[in-house]
Amino acid sequence: MFTASFFLLLVSCQTREEKEEHLAKTYCASCHLFPDPELLDKATWEQQVLPQMKFRMGLDYFPLRDFHQYDHKAILTALPKQAMVTQEEWEQIKNYYLAHAPDSLLIPENKITNHALPFTVSVAKIAGAESGITLIECDTLSQKIYIGTGSGNLLQLSYELKAEASIQLPSPPSSLVVEQNELKVLLMGIMDPNDQTQGELGKIDLAGFKYASILDSLKRPVHLTSVDLNNDQRKVFIISEFGNFTGALSVFQQHDSLHYHKHILQYLPGARNVVVKDFNKDKRPDILALMTQGDERIILFLNKGNFTFEPHVLLRFPPVYGSSYFEIADFNNDGHSDILYTNGDNADYSTILKPYHGVRIFLNNGNNKFTEDWFYPMHGASQAMPYDFDEDGDIDIAAISFFPNFYKSPEQSFIYFENTPSGYVPAINPMANSGRWLVMKLMDINHDHKMDILVGAMNAPTGASPAQYNKWISENTSLLVLINKN
Repeated sequence: MFTASFFLLLVSCQTREEKEEHLAKTYCASCHLFPDPELLDKATWEQQVLPQMKFRMGLDYFPLRDFHQYDHKAILTALPKQAMVTQEEWEQIKNYYLAHAPDSLLIPENKITNHALPFTVSVAKIAGAESGITLIECDTLSQKIYIGTGSGNLLQLSYELKAEASIQLPSPPSSLVVEQNELKVLLMGIMDPNDQTQGELGKIDLAGFKYASILDSLKRPVHLTSVDLNNDQRKVFIISEFGNFTGALSVFQQHDSLHYHKHILQYLPGARNVVVKDFNKDKRPDILALMTQGDERIILFLNKGNFTFEPHVLLRFPPVYGSSYFEIADFNNDGHSDILYTNGDNADYSTILKPYHGVRIFLNNGNNKFTEDWFYPMHGASQAMPYDFDEDGDIDIAAISFFPNFYKSPEQSFIYFENTPSGYVPAINPMANSGRWLVMKLMDINHDHKMDILVGAMNAPTGASPAQYNKWISENTSLLVLINKN
């Protein structure tokens, strides 16, 4: 028979657990979508993520020692001026996560035996790209390919991948736009996570292949768009400053040859890339943006004219998702732009395989309301591109991963998804294990009016086996080249 003291104890336990849950959902959802304890295993919460949560709640500044002293001032501006919770409340939040987190995550292992890619696959070494490739861009008019490297080199290649010119830039380039007789190129400053204003935007005169700075003091910028937002025949720059603890998504309006006005759309880190299109059909181009690094969202900025924008959060993801890239395409042929999204950034504080990493399609209901329609688990997915590669009237997908399961399925760092009547069928190629792929570009390399793929390698050791990393370095592969054979 249960005693009265037992029931009092039961009620007390329930009250404590409810309070812990309430605290966690209140404070851990104040800056981003609430991260469910089941998203990570107990050890990862305890040893990696919870100490960072405590730091960001203003309870422990000891982790500052892990960052360069030049970053400290910027980091402190991103932290609360006083602790968000008491030490007792923090212990209760911590107890909630550790009590409800699983001992381990159930990790799917996709067995892909299909090698029927519609491509002839090869690898290429590019002299001057030994430090890794940070961007691939092409000029379809002049038939040139531009390769950016981790050492700050920008290489100009022919479509036959022959070197024609190069220039040493102040820092590694991350994004490039071809405009008339010059290149607009975005420089990261420092590649590794940081909050220093070392990035810049510059231009390269193609006649002399010389560089000049346009904008400076940017925080690790990673994506550039040049577009006319006001239908006034004057282009502006949209720059994604990824940063680390701080960053921004901004529009830069030119006043004269030396001065730009910065219109900030989001004063937060993690701006990854944008797509510009008139989404509400009011004849003004809008901005669709992916924000990562904490509060992970896809936001539609409706253009109201005169550099005013109305933000609408279309999709929101937990902070451990690792949002990495997005594109738009009409997947169901209903005349509306759908979203192709990847999440798999695995370089922060929870460097474990995650079952929710992968490639997703979100369908548009016609009013810019999006619902997930398809998901394929892909460890460390970093980029996906939509295109009808086999020219059968539907959209296929090419995807890469920077953090695949290197020990069990490294060849799944590139997966091709053919759109078939029975769904998307994945296919791989063993040559994908020739490098660690960071960037991808679609282009018609051999002039046969079919879209080919170039994938660039950044052969970092993180997560790879020593033997695999040594193989990458010794073979020094720069590109995975996929020539469409349909």
